[in-house]
Amino acid sequence: MDLSKYFSSIPNKSKFNESHLLACGDSLELIKTIKDKCIDLIFTDPPYNIGKNFGNNKDSWKSTEDYVSWCKKWIDECFRVLKPNGTFYFMTATQHMPYLDLYVQYY
Repeated sequence: MDLSKYFSSIPNKSKFNESHLLACGDSLELIKTIKDKCIDLIFTDPPYNIGKNFGNNKDSWKSTEDYVSWCKKWIDECFRVLKPNGTFYFMTATQHMPYLDLYVQYY
């Protein structure tokens, strides 16, 4: 698989074969290595900011504003790498969806 058509550099700790890539790391940093407009489908399910304990840490943000600000950063990157005819699905907690729904309407 020629990953150079998708990535400016192959992320460290990556495992790949002819049909998929598994990369481990900070998602916001990893997506920055993907070239513009080359992805067909994005499905995201980020932390919900509801204080859930995932076994190794508790998911929480200082404020809704901090969470939404972080979401806008990765959403911007998702739209940068998405092909013009690509599809983007994202999940979030009900209380945050109004902020993010309004934000993505401008794309």
